[in-house]
Amino acid sequence: MNGVNGVFPKPNRFAQWIVRNQISETDLCRYFRFGPHENEESPLATAYAILLFNESQPEIADRLADGLIHLQDRYASNRHVGGAVPSIANDASQLFYSSDALAAIKALMAAYRRNGNATHLRAAGGFAEFVERMCDGERGEFLVENVGFPMQYATPDGAIQNWLVPNVAMLFWDALDDYARASGSLSIARIFERGRAFLLRSVQAPNGAYYDHYEPGYPARGYSEKRWRWYKIEGDGRRIAIGDNMMMSALGAQRLGDNAAVDRFLAWAKPRDGAFYAYLNVDTGGSGFQAGDAPYFDVVCSGMYRELLARSGRLTRAGQQAFERIFALSSGHDGGYRWGLKGDGGWVQDSAEALVTGYWISLA
Repeated sequence: MNGVNGVFPKPNRFAQWIVRNQISETDLCRYFRFGPHENEESPLATAYAILLFNESQPEIADRLADGLIHLQDRYASNRHVGGAVPSIANDASQLFYSSDALAAIKALMAAYRRNGNATHLRAAGGFAEFVERMCDGERGEFLVENVGFPMQYATPDGAIQNWLVPNVAMLFWDALDDYARASGSLSIARIFERGRAFLLRSVQAPNGAYYDHYEPGYPARGYSEKRWRWYKIEGDGRRIAIGDNMMMSALGAQRLGDNAAVDRFLAWAKPRDGAFYAYLNVDTGGSGFQAGDAPYFDVVCSGMYRELLARSGRLTRAGQQAFERIFALSSGHDGGYRWGLKGDGGWVQDSAEALVTGYWISLA
């Protein structure tokens, strides 16, 4: 294989898996292979793929960056969502997430640092302007007071979901700093700094776990720590969180330089030989599954947890071996990785191969 079909200087089964299976005719990536969502074209998955290919296969990274930009151009004239992209490019849902915009900025700025292409910088600027508008919840009375962090998503008709959701957005929050430094934008630099302060002050619970989201209400109420929420609270009072959401927040804190927050999270986390239950009990760090349910592990959590340990200098040889066992169990014959493993062994039946899962594993 050659050209955009893939020339790999060394064997890389996962990279070949993306090229062979996940890049659509529109130069966007599909998030999943197999299952009911296999045809969905995901800007988030595309951003991850750009980051993966940026140095090793720059022609593929640039092709995918062009795909993102073409999608962005389709909505440029819309005053509500212009600059952003829908979370599923080929679906009628038309939800434009702030977190997707931040991931796109991160990917486009990585490409821009490599190639100096002004088109990539301008497109990153469009995404940054959308995030800036989404931070202004006072406009339209979606928030009583802006906090420097964007509301969750907008629609082309101007509807807003005004929750504040860390996870993906927190993971890629430093993309605003990347853009501000390259462009000289003072307004984006201010948003980055204010949002950074808000995230590092507000989104971690005292025990080290990370909240799922903040609900301002509608009509919005003034900010209160009491309005932070977990994924759900069971009838018996158990507080439940989604493992990969908290893992992304912890990685975001690490990228933003808060090592003390990472220490608190690592002290709270209770993996099983490097494996994390998909649903976690906030109070114990263990399984958040209900009695009678078959618990399962979310493999992307292990990939992100390994990265968290490696970047904090805590990855041991035994730990690496544990992660490699998990990754081997989730590996498909075609080079992709299943996202779910049963607690008693084997794949979760409907756990498709997922691009983001393979991305984090590939960093190992």
